[in-house]
Amino acid sequence: MTACTTDKAALGKAYADKAKAGVVEEALAQADREVLEARRMPDYPPECRRHHRSGIKLGDKLGVANKKADIALGNANAQIDGCAGWYDERRAARDPK
Repeated sequence: MTACTTDKAALGKAYADKAKAGVVEEALAQADREVLEARRMPDYPPECRRHHRSGIKLGDKLGVANKKADIALGNANAQIDGCAGWYDERRAARDPK
């Protein structure tokens, strides 16, 4: 009649293994969520969407108009460089080579 009895040690181990499996599954699910969050790009900075205008007005002398246009172009280029650097840093952090 010993075959009909429950092996308490084996049963306890089975329950412990099942509990560990549940913990592992939850840990894997949490790790997947963290990977997705880490890969998500942050919002694009609002200053990177700003447009630049020269500010040239009808009647401005050629030298003044040229200076205004040059300043606006320099500001736009600085913005492009800053936004490109921002993007490059974030991409490198997510996709290391």
